[in-house]
Amino acid sequence: MESKKILDLNGKWKFKKSEGDTVKFLSEQGYSWITSKLVGSLMKGFYEKTENITMNASDYTCVEEGLPRNPKHKATIKLKIGSSEKIPYTYGANRIAKVSVSWNEKRDRLVFKTTDEQYPKVFYRYLEDEKTMVEEMHVADKDGNPMPGSLIQYFEKIE
Repeated sequence: MESKKILDLNGKWKFKKSEGDTVKFLSEQGYSWITSKLVGSLMKGFYEKTENITMNASDYTCVEEGLPRNPKHKATIKLKIGSSEKIPYTYGANRIAKVSVSWNEKRDRLVFKTTDEQYPKVFYRYLEDEKTMVEEMHVADKDGNPMPGSLIQYFEKIE
């Protein structure tokens, strides 16, 4: 019997680049087209951010440092994978949401969902290859499913 290998994001990751349909992603959050265009191009810019992740099949901890407008930002989030517990999390421009995490069916992606914010998000973390972690973020529709707009961030493993 083959044992399934589950996703392993353990290590230190450095932000490399952003892409995706950021204009649509922002307009789905109520931003005007011109603001979405301007902010969307800024979101694709380079900034310093690292994430130190420790995880196993049931626990996920991420210590992140740096944000586009706040290079001194530092936050730690600890989540139980598959738990219904939602943990408060501060991100971006001091926005606060509650977040939970679960596995997808194949256990090759983590699925994060936010609540308690005007435009809830669903985002996925997975490996593109052994040195590249991807975070794909979408605004969630009323049923919690991802909408078409996206912000996709790539991280390079440095430790």
